Amino acid sequence: MCFYEDDLNFRDILTNTEDYVEDLKRFQGIISPDCSLYIDAPLCVQIANIYLNRAIGYYLQEQGHYVIPNIRWGDERTYTTEIFRDKVAFLGVDKHSIVSVGTYGQIKTAESKRYFREGLIAMLEELEPEIVIVYGSMNKIVFQGLENRTKFIEYPDWITRMKKK
Repeated sequence: MCFYEDDLNFRDILTNTEDYVEDLKRFQGIISPDCSLYIDAPLCVQIANIYLNRAIGYYLQEQGHYVIPNIRWGDERTYTTEIFRDKVAFLGVDKHSIVSVGTYGQIKTAESKRYFREGLIAMLEELEPEIVIVYGSMNKIVFQGLENRTKFIEYPDWITRMKKK
């Protein structure tokens, strides 16, 4: 499995998930892992990381955890039907559920904001989530006009929380 440098910090939980099942039970719920899907990554890596996210989420659910799926997309090949019959970024996630998305590190440039917004709109159309937990900032350019589509709950990233202390 190919991991990006940021994922190395939690590679052990990705590759040895069973070792963390009991420890994770101290939490009321968990969000499936945020495996990197950079827009410049090869499509096979983007798909593999979507699969890894879903597989770990499913495994933890089978072990009795309440799991909120983290939705991640890369470029338009993952959130449209340009290449595949299905929008692969959203496979395996129930409609009308609670989902999570992460903006931290994903909306730095105009191009990345565009991809994130397009993917977010596609996700809202495909999954029609009841609630979207947003890890990181809710950039006005990205989220403008989408507030009435679902309930967004912003959860500041770790660095922002530490700066406020």
